[in-house]
Amino acid sequence: MFDYSISTLKRGVKKSYYSYTYTPTDAIIFLTYRCTSQCVACNIWQRPVNIDEELIWEQWEPIFENLAKNNIKNVEMFGGDALLRKNLLIKMIQFCTDNGIGTFFPTNSSSLTEKTVQDLVGAGLGTLYLSLDEVPDMDVSIRGVKRHFEKVEKSIQLFKKVRGNSSKPRISCITTVSSLNYKHLETLHRAAYEMGADEHMIRGISEFTNSVVNETTVKGIHPSPYFMTTDDKSHAYTKEEAHEFQKILQRLWKNRRNHLPMSTDMTNLRGVSQNNLVHLTYPYQMCVFATTQVVISPYGNVLPCLYFKNYHLGNLTKQGLSEIWGNKDHRIFCKQQQKDEIQLCKHCSIKFYHKPFLPSVMDVARAAIDKIAN
Repeated sequence: MFDYSISTLKRGVKKSYYSYTYTPTDAIIFLTYRCTSQCVACNIWQRPVNIDEELIWEQWEPIFENLAKNNIKNVEMFGGDALLRKNLLIKMIQFCTDNGIGTFFPTNSSSLTEKTVQDLVGAGLGTLYLSLDEVPDMDVSIRGVKRHFEKVEKSIQLFKKVRGNSSKPRISCITTVSSLNYKHLETLHRAAYEMGADEHMIRGISEFTNSVVNETTVKGIHPSPYFMTTDDKSHAYTKEEAHEFQKILQRLWKNRRNHLPMSTDMTNLRGVSQNNLVHLTYPYQMCVFATTQVVISPYGNVLPCLYFKNYHLGNLTKQGLSEIWGNKDHRIFCKQQQKDEIQLCKHCSIKFYHKPFLPSVMDVARAAIDKIAN
């Protein structure tokens, strides 16, 4: 408990300092906006894309050299489905491995063949995120593709086989929970454990509506969040469902040691109220994401947020990161966000993954209360 408290508070102090000084620490790179899933809670697969404008490795390589020069510690290769650009993905991971940069790769498992897994492990991938959102006997398909559960199970088997006795890549199953699948959460948690995952991340869903998008502007630019429903239904909870879901979370958290050595993470659901679940909002917390996490589009544009793809701070094919990060447009965005004047942020859970000092203190206090209660 002591070690946990000290490390959590240290991270909080660092995050607050880096945010205050506009120090970039990590990068999230969209290799493409194309996707092979058809999720009911995400519209990225419906969007028009400019395939011819997606950067190739010869354009990305100097960008990665610039990121390394600016002391970026971790890079997440994102999409869409980044495996649609497999060769580029492998080169990015290899560069990061060669330069001491941590790597994270989320995937829907659709294109993970044994050869692809061998290439990812061989390039030195650090952490693998596997979406695990549904079980075979569910009435609705969240991912919009067949045999989702089987693909995740097969992917974990392949990675465990190829990595052998190594602990890399770390295998993390991510379940994004909504009214569609919360009743199956305990089954999914047990499945992640039985499949052999190193971690199960249980995430609250972010759901944005047209009205919230229309109400939100920064410098006259509207957001373009991809977490918008494609089935014309909200995936929020009723009061009864929210109450039931909280009971499920309590059981999972209380019994999490039964699934060791797999760790259980509920970062963005700890402290969320019933009212938050009914309206799919999240409590206010100063967001340090926009001041420390460099988001880069498939075309090299630097963005202050995953959900503002048209708010460009600059382009890394033309400028270095030090010229772009912390510029006037960047500070305008962050100041508006820190004043809680961006409506979209009320429905966003990302802020809970990057916690400044005071929320870190709250986490330590909550952990102490849990320990006493148990």
